[in-house]
Amino acid sequence: MAVNLHNLRGKIAAAALVKGAAWNLSRLPRGRRTITATANRLHPQDAGEVTGSYRGLLAQLLRDVLPDDGTEVIYDPIAGLLSGTVTPTADLSALENSALENSARTHPGAGSLIALAAAYRKPYVGRYEDALHTYERAFAHNPADLRSVEGIINCGARTTFDWPRIWIAVETLLPSRGTFATETARQILAGLFSAHPDQRQLAQAIELITEQDSQQQDSQLQDQHQLLLEALSVRLQFLGQFAVGARVREHMARNRISELRGIPLESPLWLKHLLGAHVLLGQYQQAQRRAAAPRLTSRDPKTRVQLAKLRADVALVTGHPEPLQEHILQRAQQMPLPGEQRMRELAAGRRVAVVGPADTGDKLGDLIDSYDLVVRTRYQPEFVAQHREVMGTRTDIAYYSGRDLHAMLDEVNSAAEAGALQMVVARPFSAPLIAERPSWLRFARTEFGLYFRGAPLATQRILYDLLQFAPAEIALFNVDFFTGSTPYAADYRDRSSSFGPYSPMNDVVMVHDLLTEFRHTKAFQRTGLITAHGAAGQVLALTDEQYLQLLEAQSPLPQR
Repeated sequence: MAVNLHNLRGKIAAAALVKGAAWNLSRLPRGRRTITATANRLHPQDAGEVTGSYRGLLAQLLRDVLPDDGTEVIYDPIAGLLSGTVTPTADLSALENSALENSARTHPGAGSLIALAAAYRKPYVGRYEDALHTYERAFAHNPADLRSVEGIINCGARTTFDWPRIWIAVETLLPSRGTFATETARQILAGLFSAHPDQRQLAQAIELITEQDSQQQDSQLQDQHQLLLEALSVRLQFLGQFAVGARVREHMARNRISELRGIPLESPLWLKHLLGAHVLLGQYQQAQRRAAAPRLTSRDPKTRVQLAKLRADVALVTGHPEPLQEHILQRAQQMPLPGEQRMRELAAGRRVAVVGPADTGDKLGDLIDSYDLVVRTRYQPEFVAQHREVMGTRTDIAYYSGRDLHAMLDEVNSAAEAGALQMVVARPFSAPLIAERPSWLRFARTEFGLYFRGAPLATQRILYDLLQFAPAEIALFNVDFFTGSTPYAADYRDRSSSFGPYSPMNDVVMVHDLLTEFRHTKAFQRTGLITAHGAAGQVLALTDEQYLQLLEAQSPLPQR
């Protein structure tokens, strides 16, 4: 039977109970053998059904309670890099994905197509338009499978930017009762998802949404489906309506808290969602209480590491970096990673300048060069040389997203060998894909885990990574949180600087969350270790409302 993602609350609780029973069984004599045999019998033959059927999910749930005695480096979305058994990667030349493609050709049901689309969509594969087409085929087979709807929203916004095409899937999320179920509401929302809504259409949609927002006693907006709220939030932000989009996302967080509160949780991943929702709403004390006593039914070693990581992240946003630093140091002693000790030598107790690529008008190059360590997004010596007064002259450490690194590998390698660059840091999910690593390359052990949705932007990723190594100070330069006249200084990137078809800037809304990044940076400042200079300091002194107003007034991202 295909997975149905409606009414998740009961399904999460049921899965937690099954997993808890399996965990208890695994501790009895012959229990692990029984669980392994049962999981093998349940495992679907069709590759597409492994994650697309209850049978496949149950088999995986049972395997999750078994110990992983592997010694290779694997990636976990909560804890980051751990020791375990490497599974086939999502490189589409690998056997696993050939099997997925064959399954989609021979058994083109929703499950096999969604599994293939998910592989195309992996960040280290990046075939987002292929993913979009495949999700649309899955949607045609089964419009009720919400995984295909989510994929169409995500990949459609990142590629074709064809909003009427995205609306075909989003419309199926509208409720059968309430204000959003009326024909008038459907027409208004369809207008919002037209290619270029005029001012009247946009005003009507905002009025409809804010009316639902204001009816607190009925909670009509909060009670809508998560995916519908996500689609509304991102569409509004792409149109420059950041404040209304942020309010819709806050209702998503309240929706998720209501869904997960008071039930046993099958996985720390659900705890991550719950904590992320509390943090998004600024409910730090509630997040601390949930992290301290989570309702998880399994306590295997991997789960314990995940819980410790989430608790350390909660402590960090309340101004206490020590639990995170201790957590990372303890894991480094248990499983050392290449480059990590060298990073500690470079950063611990040192004054570190983190230099962004924005054209802020600040001319603080000499101040940047006075720091012990200068860190940048990417290694681009020609770009830095052209902006010496603004950028300084040195680059000691460069951070990369993963795919950018492959494109600039030769230049980075030459700079590192010549001593012009001391280290390059890449994202942890890329680590299992690189067999031979040069001495100058380090993969971050983990990333901040309390995002309600999406992933960190480069600046926040760098700050979080540096905070793990107990620097004396982190100074932030040339960052304006997309409030300047251009996203980047001239010559930093040769690609589009605003939203639109196939623009890399679409990820700023679709994969990230500007208000969340702003809030998290302010939370990191509470550690007392981060100082912001120039435009960065001016923006971080704003309230949430002032920041959103500034985005709406002058951000270069929306096509105005």
